[in-house]
Amino acid sequence: MTSLLSAAELAAMQATQQTAMPGTVVIERYTRTSDGMGGFTQTWAAVGTVDGRIYSRQIQGYETATGGQIVSLSAWYGTLPSGTDVMATDRLLYQTRTWEVVRVNNDQMYQTAVRCELLAFNEERRA
Repeated sequence: MTSLLSAAELAAMQATQQTAMPGTVVIERYTRTSDGMGGFTQTWAAVGTVDGRIYSRQIQGYETATGGQIVSLSAWYGTLPSGTDVMATDRLLYQTRTWEVVRVNNDQMYQTAVRCELLAFNEERRA
């Protein structure tokens, strides 16, 4: 069977995709750290920084009440360079905003970029 795209053609397409990734995105993963006493602490830790693009996939979000508090939720896409190590349990951070990764297309042939489906909660990360 003959390949539809050569390695050079695929690399050119990946390079073109990457030129449309204007921001620096931090990938965070939930990790366990030893507490020195036989236990551990779970925290979000940065596992990578890549160029990327994050954009809305729906016109408006919606709000729900959780624990007596209004929670804002909106759906987004994230596009990262091909080969980026990102999982559906990670978070993406761009400037002051955080998105939860819910789905990743890491198994497609001729992948020119990694596309993630994201959810944003309350829209802004606070210190």
